[in-house]
Amino acid sequence: MAQEKDVSGAAKAAGGIPPLEFGNRAFYGLTTRSGNVVVIDSPSLVSESLVPIDAPKDVLVHAAYAAAPPSIGLLNRGFRGFIAVDAGIGRNEAAIGGLPLADRHLVPAAAVSVYSCDMCAGRSVWADGVISRANEAAQKVGVQPGQNTAVAAARMLGAPAGSARSLTNPQGDSDFLLLACADGGIYGCWSMGLPKGDRQRDVFCVGTPVDTTMTVHMYNHRILPRGVIGSDGGFGRNQMAIAGLDILQGMEIPCAAVSHLSADLGDARSIYQDGLISVCNALAEERGVRRGMPAHEAAALLQEAAVR
Repeated sequence: MAQEKDVSGAAKAAGGIPPLEFGNRAFYGLTTRSGNVVVIDSPSLVSESLVPIDAPKDVLVHAAYAAAPPSIGLLNRGFRGFIAVDAGIGRNEAAIGGLPLADRHLVPAAAVSVYSCDMCAGRSVWADGVISRANEAAQKVGVQPGQNTAVAAARMLGAPAGSARSLTNPQGDSDFLLLACADGGIYGCWSMGLPKGDRQRDVFCVGTPVDTTMTVHMYNHRILPRGVIGSDGGFGRNQMAIAGLDILQGMEIPCAAVSHLSADLGDARSIYQDGLISVCNALAEERGVRRGMPAHEAAALLQEAAVR
């Protein structure tokens, strides 16, 4: 809990600016003649990595969730293997949906427990992460639950070199309308790095945990909506999977999270239609959002309260 307070306090002290260092803090966890292990906070910033990447030879360790949507981008780049965070695994095991997807392409993939390390912090995933799940391709090269991240990543370097591909993301590559309202609307997206333009009249349901990296995407893209609802990602160590609640409070944006057991991570429609609120910040609570409330009702309250 202390780290959650430190993160939110930093946002408030900086006048509503989230901790922008979260994101591209890439480094080599391991270097070998046949390939390297690249560690980064967010997979969305791989193209801006601070260290060179040769995807077919390299294994990527990142600190975001292991759902299918972010994993598709890594498979398309052709990484030899990847390790992410399990975000509580959740309903239908959607938070680790990237693992069976990678298996279909014979790519080793694994997830570390969100309770073993700090989500969004690549260095913590590397130093503290403990594997909770590994796909069949990863198991074939010696990756097993209970291993630390460094051991699992080193085993993945023994896999065949990767290859680029062109998979389509079923969740799309932009936000989409869930419900039109009299003034603005309720929109969905699998990442808050996707919306563009002036969205001050809109509310977003996002497939990710309401974590730190989500808030950095919002700030960098100047997406400052009427409210955001995501997943609690199992809360995680130091409650880093919901650190965005207090950060957005400091940015004066209502935010809530649904239980990771009530809706499928990575799927904004499921967050909106199936999700049940597990936690919210004070601004969302002021607008009537309550624990146990269906997400679609909470999203309507955030939209209507702003209009009133």
